Amino acid sequence: MLRAPCALILLVAGAALGEELQGFDLAGLRVPRELLVEGGPGREGIKAVDEPRFAAPEEAHWVAPDSPVLGVALGGQARAYPVHLLEWHQVVNDELASAPLVVTFDPIAGAPRAFRREAAGRRLDFGVSGLLYNSNFLLFDRPTGSLWSQWNGQAVAGPLAGQTLSPVEVRQEVFAAWLERHPGAAVLERPLPQQIDYRHSPFKAYWVADRIPFPVKAEDRSYHAKEVVVGVVVRGRARAYLGSRVASRGGGVEDEFQGAKLRIAYDTNSSTFRWEVPEGVEVGEAYWFAWKAWHPDTDVWGGEADAP
Repeated sequence: MLRAPCALILLVAGAALGEELQGFDLAGLRVPRELLVEGGPGREGIKAVDEPRFAAPEEAHWVAPDSPVLGVALGGQARAYPVHLLEWHQVVNDELASAPLVVTFDPIAGAPRAFRREAAGRRLDFGVSGLLYNSNFLLFDRPTGSLWSQWNGQAVAGPLAGQTLSPVEVRQEVFAAWLERHPGAAVLERPLPQQIDYRHSPFKAYWVADRIPFPVKAEDRSYHAKEVVVGVVVRGRARAYLGSRVASRGGGVEDEFQGAKLRIAYDTNSSTFRWEVPEGVEVGEAYWFAWKAWHPDTDVWGGEADAP
């Protein structure tokens, strides 16, 4: 990995020379260039869902009660986005309660995220760039071609570099659990034309492989790379709750971190969490390697570093 001064020189030189990667202008690049790589399929090789259709929960025969979904509720409305659909599409350009919304899932990092798709006074629609930064996929907005981090909603290159999308709370739960919270939640239908066999995940081998597929800025091999984690950030400090550790304590824990009282539960059958945290606490789900890459100083609940 490049030392910091060399990385800075490369970053500045790349911007000055108008470097491009997979057709994207890296002008104004705000992240270390050595962590920005091609991920496989090219620009829009993975097709975002641009005209999502929804059905009532009782009509959604393509999602079982124990199937994981991403749940989003806004302005008194709620929707469920089946994970087995988002593994193939990763991005849904939607509108909920009159708010433009982008719902995303990164199967490499195991990270669900949602944002309001507005920045710099304009409404944006997004596609999958085919690029990754810190082993997390980059979206791009079609109006300007700027690259955006799926992890934190920040534009890292292009005309809108430095802008940030407003996050929207998203939960990854089994369908039945989400319907307990929002009984009438509409369900994302399979995109048309239906040329994909959504019954089969393209990531089954990846889930069990204890490897980190792309460059990251921090690693910790103490745990399996794909261990599922729910993490929190409170007043600048991060803590990770590993599914296996929560399961070993009976499947549910109560914790206090930086003065915030947290409830975390983990279901081993579905590999999903349920959590309740005070307002203002940042919550994110991911694989362990990805949480560590984005939060190098994180501690781990149940580990030696635990301290309120």
